[in-house]
Amino acid sequence: MNLAECISTRSSKRDFKNIPVPKDLIFKLIEISSHAPSWANSQPWKVAAATGRTSEFIKENIYKMACDGNMGTPDFPFPESWPKEQSENIFKTGKNRYESIGISRSDEEKRREIMLSNYLFFGSQTALFVYMDGTLGHWSVLDCGMFIQNILLVAHDMGLGACPQAYLVRYPDVLREAFNLDNSNKFLLGISLGYVEKESPINNLKTARMKVDDILKYYE
Repeated sequence: MNLAECISTRSSKRDFKNIPVPKDLIFKLIEISSHAPSWANSQPWKVAAATGRTSEFIKENIYKMACDGNMGTPDFPFPESWPKEQSENIFKTGKNRYESIGISRSDEEKRREIMLSNYLFFGSQTALFVYMDGTLGHWSVLDCGMFIQNILLVAHDMGLGACPQAYLVRYPDVLREAFNLDNSNKFLLGISLGYVEKESPINNLKTARMKVDDILKYYE
């Protein structure tokens, strides 16, 4: 597919087959994605790929903590509130997502079950965790965001599904233990990666996009 098609057809997947992504494919994915721009070519991004026993260790620990009501302490704090426009976008997307899988707003038990599936990589055996040196600033966070976008697009082009998830970095101490990293390494995002259940309704949901006129202001 061409780049425009890759961008416009990519979507976050939330139902994966229990099949690991081959090691060589992960290395190829990251090699291509590393051609992202960054401040003075500083390339601040690092990636830890979790599979096998490491994947199971992370799932077991973060799932239990989430079930116990532990909200965690992410290295980069989650937003406490959103402006009106973004809040409306988030609400509409969540509503459509739950409706696509037949879960009503009043079904709190089922909604909680879906939320907790975040911590199980949505059924995938593989997840990527993007981190960086904690002494770096917000410009390096922006650089890592461009790198992450590359990962999502290249994965899509390779026939893989991916879902960027802040929830996966809610418990960074678990991740540092799993990957034998010290506290100077700060986790930005987790990405569930794998082969998707193509007929799953949640994987076929197309989220709405704002009109260009609501995004772009053109000046002459």
